[in-house]
Amino acid sequence: MDSNNVSDTTNTGPLVTAHSLPPDQISPKSLILRVFQLKNVARRNWKLLLILIALGAVGGFIYDSLNKTRTTYTGTIMFNLGGGSTSGGFGGDLGQLAGAFGLGSGAPDASIFSGDNFLIYAKSRPVVEKTLMKTDTINGKDTLLINYYIRHSGIRDKEWEDNDTLRAFYFNRPKKPAEYNKLERSAMAAIYGRIQGEISVTQPERKSSFMELGCFMEDEQLTATFLTTHLKTIEEDYQAKQTKKTSEMLTVLESRADSIAGLLSGTENKLARYMDQNQQVVVAQAKIQENRLTRNSTFLTSIYYQAVQSAENMRLSLIRETPLFTIIEPVSLPLYMEVLKPGGLQIGLALGLVLGIIIVFLRESYRSIMRGN
Repeated sequence: MDSNNVSDTTNTGPLVTAHSLPPDQISPKSLILRVFQLKNVARRNWKLLLILIALGAVGGFIYDSLNKTRTTYTGTIMFNLGGGSTSGGFGGDLGQLAGAFGLGSGAPDASIFSGDNFLIYAKSRPVVEKTLMKTDTINGKDTLLINYYIRHSGIRDKEWEDNDTLRAFYFNRPKKPAEYNKLERSAMAAIYGRIQGEISVTQPERKSSFMELGCFMEDEQLTATFLTTHLKTIEEDYQAKQTKKTSEMLTVLESRADSIAGLLSGTENKLARYMDQNQQVVVAQAKIQENRLTRNSTFLTSIYYQAVQSAENMRLSLIRETPLFTIIEPVSLPLYMEVLKPGGLQIGLALGLVLGIIIVFLRESYRSIMRGN
């Protein structure tokens, strides 16, 4: 009986199990021991860490020496796009004109750009190339913008540093893409690839119709000139595309009016000659011919007036459909200047530290394994 009591009271196994910590927790004693272990690890490997950090710093310093500090100038233009009246089909005067030509309703909408499509369109290569191929007055001289970009953007000293042919390259005149030779296509591709990262078209507020064209380049005058010229190019190209259908119909109407005017003039001349030749003639056959010419002349006159009126209505419709670009905030000098340093030294220090920690971890793990064996 006593022995059983003694055994029950001296069995501390359940008590020890009850007070032991869960496997996912660390006791204060274990934490202190680990801190001392880390201290010992650092004491054994501080020279290795220092050497690796120093090597990283040297590598970063060399990188900074080879890559110069870059200065950029940032400018923006805020504008509003609106004023063009477009609809899903031809309405009003346009509907009547379309019916006269047998087009009927259901013609496609002239507005092919909507929403975010315009943001993509404004940075597209065809529009950028049109901008670069424009001539502008820079520092008092008429200069082809793409040649000014080649000289002042930094592309010759960076992307074309090892290519003597491209370093000496320039365009002798404005050209269309179909007129480029092989070297010009290569140069334009490199220039557009660089400009893609230098310009942006954004909408500051989703509920607003305002747009913002931004650009940062290594020359202040280049940045300001490119922004102004590019917005003008966007306006011209956008208006031409938005009013393409109406412009084509206007061309047809003007051609039709000219043709009717030619027929009317010929008929009137024939009638005048016939009347001069048959003033005293009272034969019925002659009167029939005179009446026929008079009727044709009257009919052609009526049609000609209708064609002229239709062409004039189409011109008014073209004006109504033309989008209006209103500059809210123009680009203003001086532009915001930012000095961009390579940052190789900081990156080298960080890489050296990370590499040192990894090597020390592998080294200590190997020492622990060998000690266990």
